[in-house]
Amino acid sequence: MRYLTRLVILLSILIAVACSGGKKTAGQPTAAPTGTSAGRNGGTLIYAAESEPDIVNPALTEPNIPSGMIFRGLTRHDQNNRVQPDLARSWDISPDMLMYTFKLRENVTWHDGTPFTAQDVKFTIDMILDKSSNSTNRQYFELVQSVDVVDPLTVTIKLAQPFAPLLDKLTIGIVPRHLLQGKDPTKAEFNQNPIGTGPYKFTEWRKGEFMTLEAYDKFYNGRPKLDKIVIKFVPDASQRLLQLKNGEVDAAFLEPKQVDQFKNSDKVDLYIWPTADYRVVMFNFKNSLFQDSRVRIALNYAIDRDALVKSVLVGYGEPAYGPLQKSEYNNPDVTKFTYDPAKVKSLMTESGWTQGADGVWQKDGKRFSVTLTAPATDPVRVDIANVVATSLRANGIDVKVDPRDWAYIRQNWGKLDLFVLGWGSPFDPDDHTFKIFHSSQVLDKGGYNLGSYINPKVDRLLEQGRTKLDENQRKQIYREFQKELNADPPYIWGVYLQAIYGVSKKFQGPKQRLLGHHGSGFFWNVEEWSLK
Repeated sequence: MRYLTRLVILLSILIAVACSGGKKTAGQPTAAPTGTSAGRNGGTLIYAAESEPDIVNPALTEPNIPSGMIFRGLTRHDQNNRVQPDLARSWDISPDMLMYTFKLRENVTWHDGTPFTAQDVKFTIDMILDKSSNSTNRQYFELVQSVDVVDPLTVTIKLAQPFAPLLDKLTIGIVPRHLLQGKDPTKAEFNQNPIGTGPYKFTEWRKGEFMTLEAYDKFYNGRPKLDKIVIKFVPDASQRLLQLKNGEVDAAFLEPKQVDQFKNSDKVDLYIWPTADYRVVMFNFKNSLFQDSRVRIALNYAIDRDALVKSVLVGYGEPAYGPLQKSEYNNPDVTKFTYDPAKVKSLMTESGWTQGADGVWQKDGKRFSVTLTAPATDPVRVDIANVVATSLRANGIDVKVDPRDWAYIRQNWGKLDLFVLGWGSPFDPDDHTFKIFHSSQVLDKGGYNLGSYINPKVDRLLEQGRTKLDENQRKQIYREFQKELNADPPYIWGVYLQAIYGVSKKFQGPKQRLLGHHGSGFFWNVEEWSLK
């Protein structure tokens, strides 16, 4: 039974290729391998992913692993997370910074053989801006006035005002006009059968089981070295661990407490990389308990972040004090909340709360009682919830921990008192700040400001940060933004995580860079991966 799952998947791949007339199938990390050779072409990599996307359409959703392999944008982030040309080979920017002219690569084709052109670029951005598409990326392009096709390989983007992160946002994958024109993008069959211009093409998706991708022979940067990639959907962390140990999968996203099982392994290499990925406890501002900033500051002083790093992350992380801690735009001088019960008591008393006989804070006959929700399938978040709850109880807060499935969470965002949330981006500082802290992005407006945090000064700073072009000015703006966040906190700041991946020693190629939320970006150079 040990290799049954792997055998079933490989047989499914072979059958699918045979039936479709496909091509013949070929048979500084903490512990990264060294001395790698040029590698061998061929082979199949089976990866155990922690989640399964609902759709694969980069124009409509946040990036996911399959979309990053199937699609490409006008620009791309390199190993240092700097913007580089991709589908656009070059660009010119007008002196007033309002007109961008992009020259596109020649001889790029979609996976169905259709030529890629400037019409696809215009179509993609227009789709994102169309409110009926419900694209989560719309707020990145709201300053776009028009997109115009000059010729098949030239496209212009005109802005209403300067937008500093534009080139960063154009890493979003371009989608094919010839397959989506005239269709409702939210219901298109394309979302389940995607066709892109990236190094791997989609071949099969068995919902709840796996997705299969195959190397695209005509990829403009050369055929990828691995023949196939199978993405298995394994939400249970213990199952990912077991399948990696048993050889049912070749790579997996691991939890901190699983690392010891692979130390000194002769079968698996560990890649433990830094990330911009943080965990916090989100306040729901629809709850009257959290209206007073002194209360929210008090709760920040009630948490021992060093203990969180030690007990939950077993050392693979660090305390969090703000959303840009891993960025060159970080403000090192922000208030760093430390565990201080005396400050908790002082701030709660100052805001009119008194402790009852049982030690729980109360005001106007109401006890400070809350529920702390965490995703049941995420053991790190559940552990964080339990440790945070213990600290809060010790400081007079009555807390119930409530692990729930994602379906329940998504249906009840507006009703959750507290939630263990995760965000973080290694890219432009506008990314994962405007969309989660600006009042235009609150939950009721369909945005990712899930706690409905509203602060006019934060709004103003975030607006300035995305429209000022001088780097020194932007740094000063984002430093002030971080200072204001800690004066009026939207969260109980928690921890930054390191991303932990286990990869079979049969493979080589991962190159370290600062990763994003849930370790996103690990496969940024997957077309270079190979068999040893």
